[in-house]
Amino acid sequence: MCGYGGSYQFLEMLRLVNNSRTRGQLLRLYSTQYKVEHDQDLKEFSLGDGKEKAFLQYQTLPSNIIELEHTVVPESFQGKGIGKLLAEAALEYAIDKKLTVKVTCGFVQKYLEKNPKPEFKNVLTH
Repeated sequence: MCGYGGSYQFLEMLRLVNNSRTRGQLLRLYSTQYKVEHDQDLKEFSLGDGKEKAFLQYQTLPSNIIELEHTVVPESFQGKGIGKLLAEAALEYAIDKKLTVKVTCGFVQKYLEKNPKPEFKNVLTH
């Protein structure tokens, strides 16, 4: 699924890039090669290559609340921004569907602390 021939080549490209702005652009480009799937029956956002799957599980609660419970990213996917993609997909879904978000997943909580985007803050409940 990755258009760069594997993470080794991608890491080599990053080593060649000294400018942090350019490095961020490469990371975003690399991340766009993945497609997050949403399975409402399983209540999860997922991304996989056929062999392994990263996923973020949620529950729907009364009063239009979605609870983001648990994120799993296999070791082979770690460090590639996969968890971030899953968190963003879930939060964007909540925004699109006008849902309120309750976060009990530690990964998503840390993501939100590092990325305090107003559009995400506006949908959170405590």
